[in-house]
Amino acid sequence: MTNKLKIKSSRDFADPAEWREYVRAFVPDEDVNYVLTFERTQLFLCFYRLRGMKPPVEVKMELDRIARLNEPERTEAIEAFNDLLLATATMQLMSECKSSGVSVDHSDNQSDPRDKIDTLLDHLGRTSPCFRFWRHYIGSADSAERRPWEEFIATFHSRDLSKSAKRDGEYAVLIGQLGQLLTHYRDNNLPLPPLLFERIWFLNWLRGPQRNLQARAVVQGLIEAMKPCASA
Repeated sequence: MTNKLKIKSSRDFADPAEWREYVRAFVPDEDVNYVLTFERTQLFLCFYRLRGMKPPVEVKMELDRIARLNEPERTEAIEAFNDLLLATATMQLMSECKSSGVSVDHSDNQSDPRDKIDTLLDHLGRTSPCFRFWRHYIGSADSAERRPWEEFIATFHSRDLSKSAKRDGEYAVLIGQLGQLLTHYRDNNLPLPPLLFERIWFLNWLRGPQRNLQARAVVQGLIEAMKPCASA
């Protein structure tokens, strides 16, 4: 089992890619995905250590429970738990900012909504290959000649019927929808709904099914927030 192995941390390597290669070389195949995912758990737990806090007892209990699961349930469970840790850390930071009198409302008067969204779009362009692919696609040909993004992705993934390819295809479609929505918000100077900035910012940190769930929730949140504007 993975918890009996002595695994070097990614902090022991100058390049995260070298650490992932190390894991794939020295960790049993059935444990690789779990080890890679659990490293992100360790990064999220640093949130507590950096603040001189011990993680809640419930965190350790849940990690112990997950470690006893079999694959693929174990990796899926730790991915879901990472999503929860990220959300908890975000909420804690927001709470600390509010208690310190720091404005965290991205629609406030201190910053134009367009600037916030441009920052977000630039960040996605740097961190998300899928987003860069979408942005290149929409700028590669005249809109009248270009197939819809969803149709293009369906054709692109049509030869690979694996579960992971289907998931990647769904995520690519969602990223295209996210890009279109963010562009609409920016062009119309609309403020992002609360916490959506943070959720989008950390989106590419997630992996597997949880990444798609988060992307779907973000897209739906942006659509729902526009409905009152449309009916006004």
